[in-house]
Amino acid sequence: MKHSAGAAAAAASVWIPITGAAAAPQAEHIARIEARLEPVLLVRGRPSIAHTLAEEMQAHRVASVSVAVADHGRIIWAKAYGLADVAGNRPATTGTLYQAGSISKPVAASGALRLVQAGRLALDAPVNAQLTSWQIPANDFTKDHPVTLRDLLTHTGGLTVHGFPGYAAGTPVPTVVQVLEGQAPANTPPVVVEHQPGSSWNYSGGGLTIAQLMMTDVTHQPFPDLMREQVFTRLGMSDSTYEEPLPQNRAGDAATGYLRSGTPVEGRFHTYPEMAAAGLWTTPSDLAKWAIGLEDAYNGVSARLMTRASAKAMLTPGLGKWGLGVEVGGSGETLHFNHNGDDAGFNASLIGWPSGGRAIVVMTNSDDGLAIAAEITQAVAREYGWRGLEPRVIDAVALSPQQLNQVAGSYGHGLVVIATQGAQLRLVYGGVPVDLIPLGSDAFVADPAGANIPVKIGRGPDGAITSLAAQGLVIPRDP
Repeated sequence: MKHSAGAAAAAASVWIPITGAAAAPQAEHIARIEARLEPVLLVRGRPSIAHTLAEEMQAHRVASVSVAVADHGRIIWAKAYGLADVAGNRPATTGTLYQAGSISKPVAASGALRLVQAGRLALDAPVNAQLTSWQIPANDFTKDHPVTLRDLLTHTGGLTVHGFPGYAAGTPVPTVVQVLEGQAPANTPPVVVEHQPGSSWNYSGGGLTIAQLMMTDVTHQPFPDLMREQVFTRLGMSDSTYEEPLPQNRAGDAATGYLRSGTPVEGRFHTYPEMAAAGLWTTPSDLAKWAIGLEDAYNGVSARLMTRASAKAMLTPGLGKWGLGVEVGGSGETLHFNHNGDDAGFNASLIGWPSGGRAIVVMTNSDDGLAIAAEITQAVAREYGWRGLEPRVIDAVALSPQQLNQVAGSYGHGLVVIATQGAQLRLVYGGVPVDLIPLGSDAFVADPAGANIPVKIGRGPDGAITSLAAQGLVIPRDP
């Protein structure tokens, strides 16, 4: 089944070109990018077929895609494709608002660092010494290693609650404290410390929600107002807001979110009181401005967003290759920072390079938009000769039917399900199926939207499979 919005992509596109003599060559770059999207993970010996952007939008039932590209510290083009709302036949534009999902985290982290610069927060002091409206519950893990703001921003606080599903339109929305305590109407469990802080990397949206509370506790400002003052106004991000729910007078500017099936999210989009973790409404152009602000600070060009020292700290990788709010890779000219976003009905990606003042931001109103975002990002980098995003080529190992059947099963009370599909394995997490490509009998790569996530099978002394590990999580096998 194909989504009708994909077919409309070429006809319903709006773009902002650069001006002057460079405009025509820029249009040629864009046309080549649109014409050739390729997989970001290649298996040696298996054919790879390129597709157009319109074809990929149709195949993945992505209603709209919005892109912004920056180079040498300025946005060189932005363009939107498809429909912000299918039922209303409303085209997406470069000003259409999308939910940024977890890209909310690095933007919020930059606001937290501004408060650190002002002496209102401390990176390495105990969080509980800076919170006034709630406290992280003490336990044996925190006795000698209290959680710090640095731990929260680097996902090393040993905290629970990976992510948040949001709240459907018309349903009760909890306060931030209710979210942290797991009290009704919160739909997630309490945020608690389950590993020694600073000892390991474990992605936690719960941790960024604590950071949000810290910021409002010390400033006595609503989080949206605080972020507008500390970040958006300083960078000219006039289309961005952390207001949740989105005010009615801005709802007409927002895209409608769509599930993988192409069905719209009930009420168009969810509400996220966990604003720092998942509640940012924005555009690719505004996120590109944020990336440029971080790059300018890192390069000592401008301190509009933060000082050079703060930017250096933000982009210094630690456990899990994570800086303060962003994943960090490469070094020197290839140093880059990135983050993906996933809210109900919305997927987005952001990557930036301090060297060259470059950034690529892709936002979609689809639960299956990350696949396209990864392919667009790779196509842009290829077109402009930006190194480091070439397709990864792997050699798959052929496993016997017995080996495949051993791995197949349910993990984490059904959180992850692995099933055989002919001579291959398919992993389903959160309802999303992805190929599980074997690199060995117990080592695999899951390929959701080009993320290339390593998956490791754990075994007991008797050789029986006991768990799988991925992205810092160890998930026990179900009996």
